[in-house]
Amino acid sequence: MLSSTILSSMFCFASAARHLSFTKAAEELHLTQSAVSHRIKKLEEQLGFKLFLRFNRRLQLTEQGQGLLAVLDNSLGDLDGAIRDLRQQEFTSSVNITVPHSFARCWLAERLGGLHNEYPKMTLNVRAQSRATDFQHEKVDVAVYFDTPDRHHLHQQVLFGESLVPVCSKEYADQHNLWQNPDALASCLLLHDESAWRGADVHSEWMYWARKAGMEQLSVSHGFVFNRSDLAYRAAMSGQGVAIGRWQMVAPQVECGNLVVPIDAFVPAEQSYLTVCHPDRKDVPAIKAMFEWLHSQSHSSMIEREQHKQELCFS
Repeated sequence: MLSSTILSSMFCFASAARHLSFTKAAEELHLTQSAVSHRIKKLEEQLGFKLFLRFNRRLQLTEQGQGLLAVLDNSLGDLDGAIRDLRQQEFTSSVNITVPHSFARCWLAERLGGLHNEYPKMTLNVRAQSRATDFQHEKVDVAVYFDTPDRHHLHQQVLFGESLVPVCSKEYADQHNLWQNPDALASCLLLHDESAWRGADVHSEWMYWARKAGMEQLSVSHGFVFNRSDLAYRAAMSGQGVAIGRWQMVAPQVECGNLVVPIDAFVPAEQSYLTVCHPDRKDVPAIKAMFEWLHSQSHSSMIEREQHKQELCFS
């Protein structure tokens, strides 16, 4: 087995052999030129043959030196590959993530191919649920909440904010004369999400939008109620009524024409999409990678959605 002294001298030799210069090797290895020269001389003594022919202003590899460099290049290449493989093993275990139903269906699912391309050995288990995650007793690594950023007992980062706006099918908007006519909402079937956010009741989302949009006179205590916002969006797409759309979730359906925004009164939500995990696990490599990937995706998503919103408001 090679001693640690010989191994460190081998790195010295490999650097000097690539540069054919003790000075450049010293700069690369943060050593003095004399230290590099001494290590290589000691290595030659231990190996029993010369590695360099030394001239006044240049070095030349001996035949033995060329052979040793070829072996080291192959070995160091294998070592780099082994280190990369070991780093990838950090992402081979399963990552369990819980997200709201609408977030899973309307935002996350279409982006998972990119996650696989970046971390091909990562296994992701996605569970959609509306309730908060109990990190102490549930086998969950990362969660996404639509909530206010006040869960101080958890490690959290804001993914992106949200805006609320009425959405429906084009046919429904035409039939009910909804285009820039908020008064017409009084005769429409309102579609509700009964658990829009923590502590919300059946009518909270519509009530909040109406108040912020200056529509306090609108009666929202009627309509159909769903326990998931994506079901309300599906009903709106099929021409059943008008739902309050979370813009980050419904924008793709608006872009492809399945939904329209008949009244461009975008109201900022008090809640944001948050990425959370147990504070003791925030530095676990796979969890940290999941946070970083989600945030990289949210940045590009926000830019696209904001541009589309501006186009709607100024069209």
